[in-house]
Amino acid sequence: MLLAPSEGRGSGNISVESDARFRLEERGELDPELHLLGLSLRHTFADRRGDRLILFGLARAEQDLSEVMLHELYARYKGSLGSWDLTAGRFRLPYGLMYSFDAATLLYDTPHEDLLGMDSDNGVMISGIAGPLDYSLSITQGYGHHSPGFPGHGIATARLGIMPGDTEEITIGISGAYGKSSTPHHGDTAVERALTGADATLYLGRWLIRIEMSAGTVDGRSILAGFAGIDYALMPGLDMNLSSNILRHGPNTTDTWLAGLTWRPRWLTIRGGYRYVGQNDSHGFTIQAYHLFSRGF
Repeated sequence: MLLAPSEGRGSGNISVESDARFRLEERGELDPELHLLGLSLRHTFADRRGDRLILFGLARAEQDLSEVMLHELYARYKGSLGSWDLTAGRFRLPYGLMYSFDAATLLYDTPHEDLLGMDSDNGVMISGIAGPLDYSLSITQGYGHHSPGFPGHGIATARLGIMPGDTEEITIGISGAYGKSSTPHHGDTAVERALTGADATLYLGRWLIRIEMSAGTVDGRSILAGFAGIDYALMPGLDMNLSSNILRHGPNTTDTWLAGLTWRPRWLTIRGGYRYVGQNDSHGFTIQAYHLFSRGF
């Protein structure tokens, strides 16, 4: 038995998130959308040495509630002093900034679907911390949100991070992925992927800078991707946001740019941004109202 009843204790958390957006396209059309509605549940079991077992689930309805997806559903058993954790189920893949930086509720575009075909998958992962190093290695089905059978295509992803120095101002990581996975929104179509990447997160006074580069092959064609996101605190509760996302896959190049502001009044986050897509020379403005409710039990 994992925990004796006399020594076990636990805690839980429930979170509800909502994301409404209004897009003004260059033709003057206003497109309102309930971009996302999410629910997550977490329960932690602990013993006298600390947290021992974590159960977590996250479901989201997207695109005006027309698309419902189970993003995460896993059990994580924590080893001694965080040196190793074992995770089984559906979890975020340990590759690049995606592992700790969820851009789904931001206005940023990131290259992860083009690189891996997904942001979460079913399988097992071992991870942990050793001094300034943190590591994660997973083996998953490669189906993403589509799970037609077992065992699946099979893809391995890994990330090794380091936090140099005694502060938490800089985090650097290297990542790799190899195997086959489905292409976004195309079900069981398998694509071979062999990728390496490097990422960095820097907290420099009022600046928060995220940078990621990846290179390799996807579906037999070379791929090169770069992402940069910059947040600058203009004043308490008000940030300036800049990002660029550039991807070259074979002969095709795509690029997306964003400049905007984030305002955090009580109970709400409001974002506004100007977005430019270079490959089709399109412009647009987006206004977002995001709310996160979280309560422990």
